[in-house]
Amino acid sequence: MKIVHCIWSFHTGGAETMLVDIANEQAKTQNVTIIIVNDSYQKYLIDKLSPKVKVIFIHRNPGSRSLWPIIKLNWTLMKLLPDVVHMHNAMLPQIIFSFASRGLFLTVHALHISLRCVRRGLKLIAISEAVKEDVLSRGNYDIITIPNGINVDAIAKKDMPPAIQDGKMRIIQVGRLEASKKGQDILINAVAVLQNRGVNNIDVDFIGTGESEMSLKQLSEEKGVTDKIHFLGLRDRDYIYSHLKDYDLMCHPSRYEGFGLTVAEGMAAMLPVLVSNEGGPFEIINYGEFGTAFKMENVEDCADKIEYIYKNYNDVSKLIPIAYKHIHEQYSVEGMVKNYIKIYKDELDEKQ
Repeated sequence: MKIVHCIWSFHTGGAETMLVDIANEQAKTQNVTIIIVNDSYQKYLIDKLSPKVKVIFIHRNPGSRSLWPIIKLNWTLMKLLPDVVHMHNAMLPQIIFSFASRGLFLTVHALHISLRCVRRGLKLIAISEAVKEDVLSRGNYDIITIPNGINVDAIAKKDMPPAIQDGKMRIIQVGRLEASKKGQDILINAVAVLQNRGVNNIDVDFIGTGESEMSLKQLSEEKGVTDKIHFLGLRDRDYIYSHLKDYDLMCHPSRYEGFGLTVAEGMAAMLPVLVSNEGGPFEIINYGEFGTAFKMENVEDCADKIEYIYKNYNDVSKLIPIAYKHIHEQYSVEGMVKNYIKIYKDELDEKQ
């Protein structure tokens, strides 16, 4: 089967890193090409792709109104004659012609994505039930859920049984520093609440960059917790996968999130996890069965849950092996790709 994945740009992000895993796994048995539309990509991500994955650059200038990149993109697709064109940005259906392939797919990678470019004949794939519900709340779309998957075996594991060293609990949060979505300010405020309670042995490392970085640093100063809050900047996936095991808790305090890839990665590293009680991360822990949840946006409840985990770490850690098994069975990249291939074939069979 000839599969072409189309994406605007190729930078560090959930959709892009996920596409690396998808393409590499699909390329083991299929003919796979990735088309990057914009002249905007990170070489180290390209280098993570298997030699079996062909990469084509359209070199469109971001924001350009020229028709030439659109013509070039569709001409490239016509020459490739793919069985499947799989799009990873909701605006791409606007510029990819319907005759580009018999099978046209769009993965909806987040909540509240604009659907104005979705047209008839396009099969939508949601990365979680939360995303699917969000899409269906806005219309009767042809959509199926295929959860994101991770390379579980590539993630270094925390020693079992886990224990807090030197009485200090180290918390990790990985994601773009976008507080309005990811909720890093909630975690900082929770640490401040704990400090006021006399719970001082809590450290938080944020991995990522983004537009909220300065405001989050300012918040840490205002709350008097700069010695407990550390901004490590951007780190590649190899670094993250090898260092998650050094922490005691993965916290993802998002206000809204379509999936929450880092939550699954934390569970695969055999960390207990704490998430807000809505959206994709809550779904990953099966609504509290495989992790702990706090009331979304509730700083006091977030602080309560962190304090409980800190003081009852041995009991909380008993969930870790069960949570790891859940991730391995439900969120592996191999299972995800198997489901993708099945939906491709089912859709193509229907159109014959």
